[in-house]
Amino acid sequence: MKKSFLLLFFSMSLWQCTQQEKQDLPNDGEITIAADESLQPIVEAEVMAYNAHYPKAKINVIYVPEQKAMAKMMNDSANIAIVTREATAGEKEFYTTNNIPYLPAKMALDGVALITNLDNTISRLTVTELKNIFEGKSNSDLKLVFDNSSSSNLNYMIQKLGIKDVKKANIFAANGNKDVIEYIKKNTNAIGIIGGNWISDIDDSKSQNFINSVKVIGISNKENATAADYYTPTTASLKARKYPFERKIILHTRKGYGLASAFIRFCCAQIGQLVVEKSGLLPYYIYNREIYLEKKPIGKLP
Repeated sequence: MKKSFLLLFFSMSLWQCTQQEKQDLPNDGEITIAADESLQPIVEAEVMAYNAHYPKAKINVIYVPEQKAMAKMMNDSANIAIVTREATAGEKEFYTTNNIPYLPAKMALDGVALITNLDNTISRLTVTELKNIFEGKSNSDLKLVFDNSSSSNLNYMIQKLGIKDVKKANIFAANGNKDVIEYIKKNTNAIGIIGGNWISDIDDSKSQNFINSVKVIGISNKENATAADYYTPTTASLKARKYPFERKIILHTRKGYGLASAFIRFCCAQIGQLVVEKSGLLPYYIYNREIYLEKKPIGKLP
Protein backbone atom coordinates (compact mmCIF):
# COMPACT_ATOMS: atom_id res chain seq x y z
CA MET A 1 0.00 0.00 0.00
CA LYS A 2 2.81 2.39 0.95
CA LYS A 3 4.71 1.52 -2.21
CA SER A 4 1.63 2.18 -4.37
CA PHE A 5 1.10 5.57 -2.66
CA LEU A 6 4.72 6.60 -3.31
CA LEU A 7 4.45 5.50 -6.92
CA LEU A 8 1.25 7.56 -7.35
CA PHE A 9 2.87 10.59 -5.67
CA PHE A 10 5.93 10.30 -7.93
CA SER A 11 3.74 10.00 -11.04
CA MET A 12 1.70 13.09 -10.10
CA SER A 13 4.85 15.12 -9.41
CA LEU A 14 6.34 14.08 -12.74
CA TRP A 15 3.11 15.04 -14.54
CA GLN A 16 3.07 18.48 -12.88
CA CYS A 17 6.69 19.13 -13.84
CA THR A 18 5.99 18.06 -17.40
CA GLN A 19 2.99 20.39 -17.56
CA GLN A 20 5.05 23.28 -16.17
CA GLU A 21 7.80 22.67 -18.71
CA LYS A 22 5.19 22.60 -21.46
CA GLN A 23 3.79 25.95 -20.30
CA ASP A 24 7.26 27.48 -20.26
CA LEU A 25 8.06 26.66 -23.89
CA PRO A 26 8.31 29.80 -26.07
CA ASN A 27 6.47 28.12 -28.95
CA ASP A 28 3.62 26.70 -26.93
CA GLY A 29 1.18 27.65 -24.19
CA GLU A 30 -1.12 30.64 -23.76
CA ILE A 31 -0.71 34.16 -22.37
CA THR A 32 -2.80 37.32 -22.12
CA ILE A 33 -1.44 40.76 -22.95
CA ALA A 34 -3.11 43.93 -21.65
CA ALA A 35 -2.10 46.77 -23.98
CA ASP A 36 -2.89 50.45 -24.18
CA GLU A 37 -5.38 50.95 -27.02
CA SER A 38 -3.25 53.67 -28.59
CA LEU A 39 -0.62 50.98 -29.30
CA GLN A 40 -2.92 48.51 -31.06
CA PRO A 41 -1.27 48.57 -34.53
CA ILE A 42 2.27 47.89 -33.29
CA VAL A 43 1.10 45.29 -30.75
CA GLU A 44 -0.86 43.44 -33.45
CA ALA A 45 2.19 43.53 -35.73
CA GLU A 46 4.44 42.03 -33.04
CA VAL A 47 1.91 39.29 -32.17
CA MET A 48 1.51 38.40 -35.84
CA ALA A 49 5.28 38.17 -36.30
CA TYR A 50 5.66 36.04 -33.17
CA ASN A 51 2.96 33.63 -34.30
CA ALA A 52 4.62 33.35 -37.69
CA HIS A 53 7.68 31.94 -35.90
CA TYR A 54 5.85 30.09 -33.11
CA PRO A 55 2.42 29.10 -34.49
CA LYS A 56 1.54 26.96 -31.46
CA ALA A 57 1.74 29.91 -29.06
CA LYS A 58 -1.67 31.36 -28.19
CA ILE A 59 -1.51 35.07 -27.43
CA ASN A 60 -4.66 36.86 -26.33
CA VAL A 61 -4.64 40.66 -26.37
CA ILE A 62 -7.05 43.00 -24.61
CA TYR A 63 -6.92 46.75 -25.18
CA VAL A 64 -7.61 48.97 -22.18
CA PRO A 65 -6.35 52.31 -20.77
CA GLU A 66 -2.77 51.93 -19.60
CA GLN A 67 -3.67 52.25 -15.90
CA LYS A 68 -5.96 49.22 -16.24
CA ALA A 69 -3.33 47.38 -18.27
CA MET A 70 -0.83 47.72 -15.44
CA ALA A 71 -3.46 46.72 -12.86
CA LYS A 72 -4.35 43.58 -14.82
CA MET A 73 -0.71 42.61 -15.05
CA MET A 74 -0.13 43.13 -11.33
CA ASN A 75 -3.23 41.20 -10.23
CA ASP A 76 -2.18 38.36 -12.54
CA SER A 77 -5.16 38.56 -14.92
CA ALA A 78 -2.68 39.49 -17.67
CA ASN A 79 0.87 38.21 -18.17
CA ILE A 80 2.22 41.34 -19.86
CA ALA A 81 1.26 45.03 -19.84
CA ILE A 82 2.31 47.10 -22.85
CA VAL A 83 2.09 50.82 -22.09
CA THR A 84 3.81 54.12 -22.81
CA ARG A 85 5.38 54.74 -19.41
CA GLU A 86 7.42 53.17 -16.68
CA ALA A 87 5.79 52.02 -13.46
CA THR A 88 4.61 54.66 -11.01
CA ALA A 89 6.02 54.83 -7.48
CA GLY A 90 3.02 52.85 -6.21
CA GLU A 91 3.43 50.19 -8.90
CA LYS A 92 7.14 49.86 -8.16
CA GLU A 93 6.23 49.36 -4.50
CA PHE A 94 4.18 46.35 -5.60
CA TYR A 95 7.30 44.83 -7.15
CA THR A 96 9.35 45.54 -4.03
CA THR A 97 6.71 44.21 -1.63
CA ASN A 98 6.35 40.98 -3.59
CA ASN A 99 10.11 40.60 -4.07
CA ILE A 100 9.78 40.75 -7.87
CA PRO A 101 12.61 42.28 -9.91
CA TYR A 102 11.40 45.36 -11.77
CA LEU A 103 12.75 44.94 -15.29
CA PRO A 104 10.84 47.13 -17.79
CA ALA A 105 11.57 46.21 -21.41
CA LYS A 106 11.76 49.21 -23.73
CA MET A 107 10.69 48.23 -27.25
CA ALA A 108 10.28 51.35 -29.37
CA LEU A 109 9.96 55.10 -29.61
CA ASP A 110 6.52 56.29 -30.72
CA GLY A 111 5.10 59.79 -31.08
CA VAL A 112 1.79 61.27 -30.00
CA ALA A 113 0.35 62.57 -33.28
CA LEU A 114 -1.95 65.57 -33.71
CA ILE A 115 -4.36 65.32 -36.62
CA THR A 116 -7.04 67.58 -38.05
CA ASN A 117 -9.55 67.73 -40.88
CA LEU A 118 -8.16 68.22 -44.40
CA ASP A 119 -10.17 71.47 -44.66
CA ASN A 120 -8.92 72.91 -41.38
CA THR A 121 -6.59 75.88 -41.90
CA ILE A 122 -4.33 74.70 -39.07
CA SER A 123 -1.34 72.74 -40.34
CA ARG A 124 1.32 73.79 -37.83
CA LEU A 125 1.42 74.58 -34.13
CA THR A 126 4.14 75.51 -31.69
CA VAL A 127 4.14 73.79 -28.30
CA THR A 128 3.17 77.13 -26.71
CA GLU A 129 0.22 77.57 -29.07
CA LEU A 130 -1.01 74.08 -28.26
CA LYS A 131 -0.69 74.76 -24.52
CA ASN A 132 -2.80 77.90 -24.96
CA ILE A 133 -5.51 75.82 -26.63
CA PHE A 134 -5.47 73.39 -23.69
CA GLU A 135 -5.75 76.28 -21.26
CA GLY A 136 -8.64 77.88 -23.14
CA LYS A 137 -6.61 80.96 -24.06
CA SER A 138 -6.84 80.53 -27.82
CA ASN A 139 -9.60 79.54 -30.25
CA SER A 140 -12.07 78.42 -27.57
CA ASP A 141 -14.33 76.80 -30.19
CA LEU A 142 -11.61 74.34 -31.22
CA LYS A 143 -12.33 70.87 -29.86
CA LEU A 144 -9.57 68.50 -28.65
CA VAL A 145 -10.51 64.88 -29.29
CA PHE A 146 -8.92 61.99 -27.37
CA ASP A 147 -9.46 58.24 -27.59
CA ASN A 148 -11.09 57.95 -24.14
CA SER A 149 -11.43 59.78 -20.84
CA SER A 150 -8.57 57.76 -19.29
CA SER A 151 -6.40 58.13 -22.37
CA SER A 152 -2.64 57.70 -22.13
CA ASN A 153 -2.46 60.32 -24.90
CA LEU A 154 -4.36 62.78 -22.71
CA ASN A 155 -2.24 61.99 -19.64
CA TYR A 156 0.91 62.44 -21.70
CA MET A 157 -0.13 65.83 -23.07
CA ILE A 158 -1.18 67.10 -19.63
CA GLN A 159 2.21 66.19 -18.17
CA LYS A 160 4.24 67.31 -21.20
CA LEU A 161 2.54 70.70 -21.45
CA GLY A 162 2.27 71.22 -17.69
CA ILE A 163 -1.50 71.73 -17.77
CA LYS A 164 -2.86 72.65 -14.35
CA ASP A 165 -6.58 72.58 -15.08
CA VAL A 166 -7.73 70.42 -18.00
CA LYS A 167 -11.35 71.55 -17.47
CA LYS A 168 -10.59 74.78 -19.30
CA ALA A 169 -10.02 72.87 -22.54
CA ASN A 170 -12.84 71.88 -24.88
CA ILE A 171 -12.18 68.14 -24.70
CA PHE A 172 -14.22 65.36 -26.28
CA ALA A 173 -13.65 61.67 -25.50
CA ALA A 174 -14.17 59.26 -28.42
CA ASN A 175 -14.23 55.48 -28.30
CA GLY A 176 -10.67 54.63 -29.31
CA ASN A 177 -8.04 55.99 -31.70
CA LYS A 178 -9.94 54.77 -34.77
CA ASP A 179 -13.01 56.73 -33.65
CA VAL A 180 -10.84 59.83 -33.18
CA ILE A 181 -9.76 59.57 -36.82
CA GLU A 182 -13.35 59.07 -37.99
CA TYR A 183 -14.48 62.09 -35.95
CA ILE A 184 -11.74 64.28 -37.41
CA LYS A 185 -12.70 63.23 -40.96
CA LYS A 186 -16.22 64.59 -40.37
CA ASN A 187 -15.49 67.70 -38.27
CA THR A 188 -13.41 70.64 -39.42
CA ASN A 189 -13.03 72.47 -36.10
CA ALA A 190 -11.24 69.81 -34.10
CA ILE A 191 -7.79 68.41 -33.36
CA GLY A 192 -7.42 64.71 -32.67
CA ILE A 193 -4.65 63.28 -30.51
CA ILE A 194 -3.72 59.66 -31.33
CA GLY A 195 -0.82 57.23 -31.08
CA GLY A 196 1.55 57.82 -33.99
CA ASN A 197 1.71 54.11 -34.78
CA TRP A 198 -1.88 54.33 -36.13
CA ILE A 199 -0.63 56.31 -39.14
CA SER A 200 3.06 55.39 -39.35
CA ASP A 201 3.12 52.18 -41.40
CA ILE A 202 3.36 53.28 -45.06
CA ASP A 203 3.01 49.66 -46.24
CA ASP A 204 -0.21 49.00 -44.34
CA SER A 205 -3.44 49.76 -46.21
CA LYS A 206 -5.35 50.72 -43.04
CA SER A 207 -2.61 53.11 -41.95
CA GLN A 208 -2.47 54.64 -45.43
CA ASN A 209 -6.25 55.12 -45.53
CA PHE A 210 -6.10 56.88 -42.19
CA ILE A 211 -3.23 59.19 -43.10
CA ASN A 212 -4.74 60.08 -46.48
CA SER A 213 -8.05 61.08 -44.90
CA VAL A 214 -6.67 63.52 -42.30
CA LYS A 215 -3.93 66.12 -41.96
CA VAL A 216 -1.03 65.51 -39.57
CA ILE A 217 -0.12 68.75 -37.78
CA GLY A 218 3.53 69.77 -37.64
CA ILE A 219 4.81 70.67 -34.16
CA SER A 220 7.71 72.93 -33.16
CA ASN A 221 9.41 73.64 -29.86
CA LYS A 222 10.54 77.06 -31.08
CA GLU A 223 8.59 80.25 -30.49
CA ASN A 224 9.56 82.00 -33.74
CA ALA A 225 9.63 78.86 -35.82
CA THR A 226 10.26 78.73 -39.54
CA ALA A 227 8.70 76.09 -41.80
CA ALA A 228 11.77 73.86 -41.33
CA ASP A 229 11.28 73.81 -37.53
CA TYR A 230 8.00 71.87 -37.60
CA TYR A 231 7.99 68.08 -37.36
CA THR A 232 5.52 65.22 -37.53
CA PRO A 233 6.18 61.85 -35.81
CA THR A 234 8.07 60.18 -38.65
CA THR A 235 10.88 57.67 -38.22
CA ALA A 236 13.39 60.32 -39.32
CA SER A 237 12.20 62.98 -36.86
CA LEU A 238 12.04 60.46 -34.01
CA LYS A 239 15.55 59.24 -34.82
CA ALA A 240 16.84 62.81 -34.88
CA ARG A 241 14.94 63.49 -31.62
CA LYS A 242 13.29 66.49 -33.24
CA TYR A 243 9.64 65.66 -32.59
CA PRO A 244 8.51 67.25 -29.29
CA PHE A 245 5.96 64.58 -28.32
CA GLU A 246 7.93 61.35 -28.35
CA ARG A 247 7.30 58.52 -25.90
CA LYS A 248 8.63 55.03 -25.21
CA ILE A 249 6.69 51.79 -25.63
CA ILE A 250 7.46 49.60 -22.61
CA LEU A 251 6.59 46.00 -21.79
CA HIS A 252 6.04 45.06 -18.12
CA THR A 253 5.67 41.63 -16.55
CA ARG A 254 5.79 40.07 -13.10
CA LYS A 255 7.29 36.76 -14.29
CA GLY A 256 10.76 36.19 -15.68
CA TYR A 257 10.12 32.92 -17.49
CA GLY A 258 7.83 31.14 -19.91
CA LEU A 259 5.95 32.37 -22.95
CA ALA A 260 5.56 35.89 -21.54
CA SER A 261 9.32 36.26 -21.16
CA ALA A 262 9.90 34.73 -24.60
CA PHE A 263 7.51 37.21 -26.23
CA ILE A 264 9.21 40.17 -24.53
CA ARG A 265 12.64 38.96 -25.67
CA PHE A 266 11.29 38.55 -29.19
CA CYS A 267 9.97 42.14 -29.30
CA CYS A 268 13.31 43.54 -28.14
CA ALA A 269 15.49 41.24 -30.27
CA GLN A 270 16.37 41.70 -33.93
CA ILE A 271 13.19 40.34 -35.55
CA GLY A 272 10.89 42.25 -33.19
CA GLN A 273 12.90 45.43 -33.75
CA LEU A 274 12.61 44.98 -37.51
CA VAL A 275 8.83 44.83 -37.00
CA VAL A 276 9.07 48.15 -35.13
CA GLU A 277 11.08 49.69 -37.96
CA LYS A 278 8.72 48.36 -40.64
CA SER A 279 5.80 49.87 -38.70
CA GLY A 280 7.36 53.32 -39.06
CA LEU A 281 8.48 53.66 -35.44
CA LEU A 282 11.99 53.95 -34.06
CA PRO A 283 13.44 50.67 -32.71
CA TYR A 284 14.81 51.03 -29.21
CA TYR A 285 17.68 48.67 -30.02
CA ILE A 286 19.62 49.15 -33.24
CA TYR A 287 20.95 45.98 -34.83
CA ASN A 288 23.60 46.14 -37.54
CA ARG A 289 22.62 44.60 -40.83
CA GLU A 290 25.50 42.51 -42.12
CA ILE A 291 25.86 41.16 -45.65
CA TYR A 292 28.36 38.40 -46.33
CA LEU A 293 29.77 38.16 -49.84
CA GLU A 294 31.53 34.93 -50.66
CA LYS A 295 34.11 35.30 -53.46
CA LYS A 296 33.82 31.92 -55.12
CA PRO A 297 33.54 31.04 -58.80
CA ILE A 298 30.02 30.05 -59.77
CA GLY A 299 31.13 27.76 -62.55
CA LYS A 300 30.60 27.95 -66.24
CA LEU A 301 27.44 29.56 -67.53
CA PRO A 302 25.38 27.34 -69.84
